[in-house]
Amino acid sequence: MFHFVLFGLLTLGGITFDDNLISTLTDLENITSQFGTDVPVTDLIGYSIGMVIYGIFIWNFYRFLARREMIPLRLKKYQTDGKKITSIIAYVFKYVIIFPLVILVWFVVYSTFLFFMAPDLPTEHVFLIVISLVVTVRISAYYKEDLAKDFAKLIPFALLGIFLTSNIFFTPNDILDRAYGFVPFLGKILGFVIYAILVESILRILFLTKRKILPVAEEKLAEQIEEQIDEKIKVHVEKIEEKQKNLEQKIEKETDEIEKKMEKESNEIKKKLDKENTTSNKDSIEK
Repeated sequence: MFHFVLFGLLTLGGITFDDNLISTLTDLENITSQFGTDVPVTDLIGYSIGMVIYGIFIWNFYRFLARREMIPLRLKKYQTDGKKITSIIAYVFKYVIIFPLVILVWFVVYSTFLFFMAPDLPTEHVFLIVISLVVTVRISAYYKEDLAKDFAKLIPFALLGIFLTSNIFFTPNDILDRAYGFVPFLGKILGFVIYAILVESILRILFLTKRKILPVAEEKLAEQIEEQIDEKIKVHVEKIEEKQKNLEQKIEKETDEIEKKMEKESNEIKKKLDKENTTSNKDSIEK
């Protein structure tokens, strides 16, 4: 079918080709053989799509996982209203429900990728590498978020580079075999997630303790910036109010002048009319 479509397009375009050349162009399997490899073109397409999906997953998740405040819920707005119960519920929801779900998604998806990228690694080692990466990123996030981003981004891409330079190719049967070997270990994922939650809880407690004892420099800087902004806004508002006041005074002054001028002109017109009436009456009497 593709052969006839290509032939028709070339004919309509006024281009003539030999049938052997058209057969070569339409034979997908022949494309890879031109490069001296026996790998089917469908496998190449599959590997390309897999790398794109892997890159998209890492790109979208590494910045999210590397943030110290992974899930900002703006708890201060509840504290200022005195709603401590609401604040506690939001905090529990954040670290008891949302955080484990995020870690679980990262763990399952990345473990699946690594499980197929490193077929020689035992499943226990795959899980160990993934949970070590997650914990390393979370610990680094409480020290420096930039360092955590480097860990969360560079290590997965480095593993991808190792996979690309190794002599590893999969067939559909290989994928099924690896998938069957992965299923029995799904029950152990909960233990790794609990471990990540415990580490996060310890880090959070230490971080909050430090914040209570030693005020964070970033917070001081933010307060200074906020004060400077408020001061500039205040000065700007005062200037606007002063200009508005001067403008109102100017308008009031000009309005008074216009009213006085109109009153003066009105009086002059009235005097002129009275004078004309007086003159007219006088002339009438004389007649």
